[in-house]
Amino acid sequence: MSSIELLEVADLEGLGPLELASTLMELDGARRRVEALISEVVGVAERTVAYAEDGHASITGWVRATCNTSKAETRAMVQCSRLVQAIPAARAAVHAGALGVGQVRLLARVFANPRCADQFAGSAELLVGHGQSLWFDEFAIVIERWQTLADADGAHTAHERAHSGRDAHVSLVDERVYVDGHGGVVAGSQIEEIFARFCDAEFQTDWDAGIALWGERMHPQLLDRTTAQRRFDALLAVFTAAAASGIVGVFDPLVNLVVDQATLEHHLSTLLGGDPEPLDPATVDQRRCETVGGVQIDPADMLAAVLTGHVRRVVFDTGGVVIDLGRRSRLFTGGARDAVLLGDRWCLWPGCDLRSGRCQTDHSTPWAANGPTRPDNGGIACGRHNRWKQHGYHTRRDPQGHWHTHRPDGTEIGCLTG
Repeated sequence: MSSIELLEVADLEGLGPLELASTLMELDGARRRVEALISEVVGVAERTVAYAEDGHASITGWVRATCNTSKAETRAMVQCSRLVQAIPAARAAVHAGALGVGQVRLLARVFANPRCADQFAGSAELLVGHGQSLWFDEFAIVIERWQTLADADGAHTAHERAHSGRDAHVSLVDERVYVDGHGGVVAGSQIEEIFARFCDAEFQTDWDAGIALWGERMHPQLLDRTTAQRRFDALLAVFTAAAASGIVGVFDPLVNLVVDQATLEHHLSTLLGGDPEPLDPATVDQRRCETVGGVQIDPADMLAAVLTGHVRRVVFDTGGVVIDLGRRSRLFTGGARDAVLLGDRWCLWPGCDLRSGRCQTDHSTPWAANGPTRPDNGGIACGRHNRWKQHGYHTRRDPQGHWHTHRPDGTEIGCLTG
């Protein structure tokens, strides 16, 4: 077994930013190798029934007794082991350290789903490849997409159950009020969009007040309210605005449901009495039936939105870029801005998960360098990271639609390749 020389804690204090990042990546690589070996140990113990030596009835009991792990951790270890033993592509990637621990566990959890397991092998190389090339949040969306295709009946049942079991409560308990509710994805997307707009308004109110008081010295730590306080005040503002409107229950939020043409035609054909071939999970790269944030939508809900006219068509090319809208203006505005925002879910800067609705649109190739104002040359970044690009950092989108951010010296932030 290869070894790694571990630094003393005191030595870490003298490392610069790039050295700290390099050290963290090296340690994470070691953790990946250890996790791979744990999967092999558990696999051998299960295959040889070594777990029965001390009277354990299952591999899970043996792992818990041996490592004193929680039920969740034990389940993850066993699932990863079974994935590695059964899927050669996953085994090779795990031992090469090409997959993060989180990515392996996500793949293992899907493989453990009995309704998907028989189709997993046919898509294994595709999914493992995405686990290596996508940021984790993007990979999680792809996995959810694949599960929806592989287990269409189960996904539909889950959506129906969520909608039919919808409920909400407002309860006063002692000195506190509690608001909770649950329901289907489409209704939830509308609620989320409305709530996000009100949260943005509360943030802007605090920021404007801070600018008036502090001027150029203003920064987020000087905001008058905490994020949690603004969220509650935004919720109160939603109820107050509804009461003041006099038309409680009538609203028209802008919610975009994204669906590819083949998926739309497939489900329309089914609705009209046809019997089309099931959608192949291996075509997950071309399939979309979800909110802009990547939350999967039941096809029945999607069709209802289409038939009632409550959907805006969003067309993507194979690189994940919204259709070209042409060179129209210096700034991304109107339809061009919408196209850029719909093409990405959050700030393009590695590690930043600020959602697209609170980001700015900008040119990848600058306007000054004859960069066109069209979606394939546009990206979204939060205000902080949009300004950070002025410090010599630059971004690019590769042919697969993935963003890469480079430091002034040309090195890339993060560990994606392409």
